[in-house]
Amino acid sequence: MRLKVLTLNVAHGAPFAVPMPFLRRRAALLGTLDRVAALLSREAADVVALQEADRSSLFSGRVDQVARIAEQAGYPHVHHGVHSGVPGLFAQGTALLCRHPLESRDTAHFGRDRRVDKGYVVATLAGERGPEVVSLHLDPFSAPVRQRQVDQLIHALRQRPERPRVVMGDFNAEDVEGQGPVARLCAELGLHTPAGAEPTYPAPNARQRLDGVLISHALRFTRYERLPDTVSDHHAVVAELTATDG
Repeated sequence: MRLKVLTLNVAHGAPFAVPMPFLRRRAALLGTLDRVAALLSREAADVVALQEADRSSLFSGRVDQVARIAEQAGYPHVHHGVHSGVPGLFAQGTALLCRHPLESRDTAHFGRDRRVDKGYVVATLAGERGPEVVSLHLDPFSAPVRQRQVDQLIHALRQRPERPRVVMGDFNAEDVEGQGPVARLCAELGLHTPAGAEPTYPAPNARQRLDGVLISHALRFTRYERLPDTVSDHHAVVAELTATDG
C-alpha cells in the first residue's frame, strides 16, 4: 500500500489581513480558496485533511469553501463535519477530501470544550484493508482542554474496527514527547510521527510545529515535509506512506 496525505488549516479562507471571511471581497476570498486548491492539485495527495473549513453561511461569505476547494482540486469524495453550526450563520468544522470512496464516516465536536469550531471527522478508505483517516482540530488555548479532547478522540477511535490509522490536523501543541496531545495520541493509539520536523505556524515565518501527521506502526513514512506555500497562516504538511514489511 502506498498513500500520500496532506493536512492544512485553511483559516476560513481569510488567514492574514482580514480574520473573518464575510468581511473580504468575494473575489479575494475565492482567490484564496483557489490558491489552496492549486496547492492540492500540485501535490496530488490521495487524502487531504482540512481544518477551519466552512460550508456556505453568513460567516463564510456565502461561499461553500469545502465544495469550492474540492471541485477546483479534483476531489470527488468529501466528508465535512460541522463543529460550530447555526443555520444560515455558521457551518464551521473539519473535512476530509479523497480521491477514493470514503466509508464508515463519523464526526464529532468537543461539546463544552470545542471552543467555537473544534472537533474531528473520521472515515475509512474503501477496501478490505483501507486505512482509517482523521482530520482533527484541538483547542489553541488550554492544555487541560486539549487533554480532554484527545481522550474523547481516543475513546471514539477505540470503538472502531482495527485498521492502519492516519491522524492529521492542527494539534495546537508542539509536543512529540511528554504529556501533550501528540505524545498521548501516539502512546494510546500506537502512532508515531517524525521528530524534528519543521515548524508550521505562523506562516510565513513559522516558529511552532502545530500541524502534523501521525500514523500507526503498520505504516511508515517515506516522505514528511512542510510545504513552503503561504496560502494560509499555517503551512501544509505532506507525507507519503507505505505499509511496513510483515
